[in-house]
Amino acid sequence: MFKEFEIFIIVLGALVEVLLIIIIIIAARVTALKRRITDLQIQLRINLHEQTVRHHILLDQIKRQQNKPHTLDELQRVFDSKIESLRHQYPALTDLDIQVLTLIGIGVDNAEILQFTDMSKRTYYKRRQLIANRMNTTAAQLDQLAKTIFTPNL
Repeated sequence: MFKEFEIFIIVLGALVEVLLIIIIIIAARVTALKRRITDLQIQLRINLHEQTVRHHILLDQIKRQQNKPHTLDELQRVFDSKIESLRHQYPALTDLDIQVLTLIGIGVDNAEILQFTDMSKRTYYKRRQLIANRMNTTAAQLDQLAKTIFTPNL
């Protein structure tokens, strides 16, 4: 009986050692995952900050009517994934529709959009109505929808 108890204690000790090793491995993995999550959170904040800075630079260029072709290219580049998503979700939107929607979304006011796009007031408001129709919303809700799509999520 003493021999069986001795074997039981040895086996139990071995099991405890295996469990401790497993716990150490899990703890190391959890620590590594926590570090990775922290790194990803930091990178996300950096990316959002960079997007916000680019957003403000673009707004400034639009307000000062600077280098329109470059500004339009930069809008396309900065918001490429959002624009592609819009094109996929609303295939009826034209390039001009998306340009106007992007300008609305980043916070350019109507008067500045008129200047920047060289549209008449009447044409611009007809365009807004067309965009709203193509997106199955109302012209009144278009500004909020555009801002939801294009404003950086801080």
